[in-house]
Amino acid sequence: MQAQAAFYPEAAAPYYERQLRIIDGPTQKDSPHLDLLLLGLGQDGHPASLFPGTKAVSERQRLVAAGQGPTGITTRLTLNLGVINRASVVLFVVTGAGKARIVASVLKPGSDADRLLPAALITPERGRLIRLLDVPAGAELANDR
Repeated sequence: MQAQAAFYPEAAAPYYERQLRIIDGPTQKDSPHLDLLLLGLGQDGHPASLFPGTKAVSERQRLVAAGQGPTGITTRLTLNLGVINRASVVLFVVTGAGKARIVASVLKPGSDADRLLPAALITPERGRLIRLLDVPAGAELANDR
């Protein structure tokens, strides 16, 4: 019987960051520049395991943060917002009626809380932000046609 490998996120995050820097090349001192990031959207407005109200959302020093999710696999690794916002293309793919409310909150914020949702903080510096929604996920935006 094979033993389960332990997951130590605080040790894994720096390793992940080193790998990103190796891939991006030795000349980059700042955050790596990724070509494409494919993201989903959680019903609470989280992309990339950047959950609302967690330390990972405000992480600026480390490129990769260990974060805590509220359900499911609770210990996760995530890129920080700086890495995400330096990507050439950030592509969100969002499906299902269960995401319609949060899609509307992110795309048409009605409050300061909506504007602070982690998904709303993804605004690429020089890259493109593309959102692909199926009809049910975009249902609360249908009146904008």
